[in-house]
Amino acid sequence: MSDIEKALLEIEQRMLNADAAYDEKFFEEHCADDFVAMGNYGIVSRQQVLQMYTQGSGNPDRRNQANDATVKLLGDSGAVVAYTLTSTTGEETTSWYATTAYRHTPEGWRVVLIHQTPR
Repeated sequence: MSDIEKALLEIEQRMLNADAAYDEKFFEEHCADDFVAMGNYGIVSRQQVLQMYTQGSGNPDRRNQANDATVKLLGDSGAVVAYTLTSTTGEETTSWYATTAYRHTPEGWRVVLIHQTPR
């Protein structure tokens, strides 16, 4: 596994941890200005995601984990990370197929798109 692949997987898990904790600071720093998220909640913009995390509250019992992740590099400036997401809160576990698209910028890798589909 290349250093780039390792770095992207590390960012991905940090994003999943930030999601569980409702840590909007991660999303402010790592999401591109043109970021969108798509899932059973519809299509939402970066601003809508930031607002959701600012207004919400994390659950200290929630855990998110990327499983069987695959990184596909798209030249020098893009990449896609695909995996199965497991989210556990207490005794309840849900599973999703997840894909995140990244763009490499002078500031580092930025999340451009997240797509999640329930399994």
